[in-house]
Amino acid sequence: MDINNMDINNDVRVASRLCMTKDLGTYGNLFGGNMMAWIDEAAAIFAIRTTGEKNVVTLHYSAMTFRHPVKEGDIVEFLCSKVRRGVTSITFEIKAICGEKMVFCADCVFVAVDDHGIKKQIDWKQSN
Repeated sequence: MDINNMDINNDVRVASRLCMTKDLGTYGNLFGGNMMAWIDEAAAIFAIRTTGEKNVVTLHYSAMTFRHPVKEGDIVEFLCSKVRRGVTSITFEIKAICGEKMVFCADCVFVAVDDHGIKKQIDWKQSN
C-alpha cells in the first residue's frame, strides 16, 4: 500500500466478517470479545500493509465502545483512515460498519518489532 499516495482521511476497506451462530453471546448479539479480536486482526493487516513491516504488535486502543448490536447473518466491514506515522509506530482510526451503522470506532497504535520482539524503526520509504 502506497501511504504517500493514499488519502489518509479517506476510509480504506481492510476486511469483512460474517457474524455466525458460533460468534454470538447473550441475547443473540455478537460477543464483544469476538468483535475485539476481529478489530485487532483487521487493524494488524492494515498496519502490516501500510508500513511494509512483517512484524507489528498492538500497543494501544482508545476507548472501545460498542455502539450497536451485531446479529447473526450481519456482515461487518472494517475500514481504516487518519494515518499518522511515527518513528517506530503507526496510529490510525479503525471503524466497524454493519449496514449503514457504525458499530465501533477507535484509534489504535501498532509498533514495528524485529524478529526478537524489540521495537524497531519503520522504513517509511520502503513501504511505498
